Amino acid sequence: MTISDVRPERALYDIQIELRGAKAGVVEARKVQVMSCEIGLSEEISATCDRFLKMVSIDSLPHWEQIHAVRKMFREWRNDPSKYRPSSEALLRRVLKRQPFPRISNIVDIANLGAIETGFPHGCYDGARISGPVEIRQGDIGEEYDGIGRQTFRLEGRPVFSDIHGPFGCPVSDSTRTMVTPSTKELLAIILAPESISDLMLGTALSLFVRRLECWCGATGLSTRVVGRRLSICPVSPEISCQNLSMRT
Repeated sequence: MTISDVRPERALYDIQIELRGAKAGVVEARKVQVMSCEIGLSEEISATCDRFLKMVSIDSLPHWEQIHAVRKMFREWRNDPSKYRPSSEALLRRVLKRQPFPRISNIVDIANLGAIETGFPHGCYDGARISGPVEIRQGDIGEEYDGIGRQTFRLEGRPVFSDIHGPFGCPVSDSTRTMVTPSTKELLAIILAPESISDLMLGTALSLFVRRLECWCGATGLSTRVVGRRLSICPVSPEISCQNLSMRT
């Protein structure tokens, strides 16, 4: 299956990017089933972690093309990626340190798997808890939210995803307000990537994510697209393969 095979449902959310040098792959699903990680998905995660342990080390990680580009993007926003690590890099560092891969639910695990494969932060949100247009922008003075796994995450100057109620996500740490839970039925997922990354590469990341949503989460009513400050398109992806996202240094 490729992105071109996904039935082009009407997009549920108007998404606008204000951040310089960024674009986003967007996946919407009108229906998903949230449950624990099945054996097949668990085996896929373990195999991917083993592959990266053979391919890369902590020292060489910053030189991987995608990680390098994401870190550069953060610096352009005056965010230190060594202090507030992009979620994808933080996950990869856990893997390379042989720490347990976080197992939350099928949807969150799929997003985390995609993040370590691609180097791009993946965010998954309960669509029913998001209202109005979504902006991808820098956080304003005084903005903060209750972060997953932490009490308060301060957002001033950081990249955020925001709706009419304020910020609900960030490619470092997401909020509890829109987190995926067992009651989630409608999904919005955002893959944040540097503008310098090709649409072909981002399209492959979208294809991998969509395939897993259908296979492991019973996802239906899927809509996919790439959005940026100067574009809003649906890319046609190559054959789905992790090799299309292989490490380049």
